[in-house]
Amino acid sequence: MSFRYVTFLVCALLCFSCDFFSYSKKDSAQVVDTVVDFTKVDESPSFSKCKNLLKEDRVSCFRDEIHKRVTASLKEYNFVTKNSLDEEVLIDILINKEGKFVLGKVTTSDVVINQLPELDSIIKLAIEKLPIISPATKRGIPVVTKYQLPIKIKIE
Repeated sequence: MSFRYVTFLVCALLCFSCDFFSYSKKDSAQVVDTVVDFTKVDESPSFSKCKNLLKEDRVSCFRDEIHKRVTASLKEYNFVTKNSLDEEVLIDILINKEGKFVLGKVTTSDVVINQLPELDSIIKLAIEKLPIISPATKRGIPVVTKYQLPIKIKIE
């Protein structure tokens, strides 16, 4: 008789512990928007004077303002070269989460490097002079952005 109870108990435990008899949830999983495109930001970085403009105007204002400020800083220096120059320099600028400008990579030709060896340090000083701005945001969170600034160097 005890053998029957033990057998019944083992069978009951096996049946109730099996996933086959458990209630299965139907596919009522909530769809959560987790796909984030980090190549695009919700709000681009902006100077204080550009903050209240529409999105397209804000981007244009930012571009104009950064070009104007870096060009003004570079015009303070008198560049002297042996030969005339007509080259383009690409400056990668990072704008960190705090809105501070950080110089990235400076891409230029060997001609510019040979004729203006101090250009990198002057560009670095010009970037350090830029004010702290409002950083770019993605879903309300400040993010690091990269901006590539082309500078035309024309010396005759």
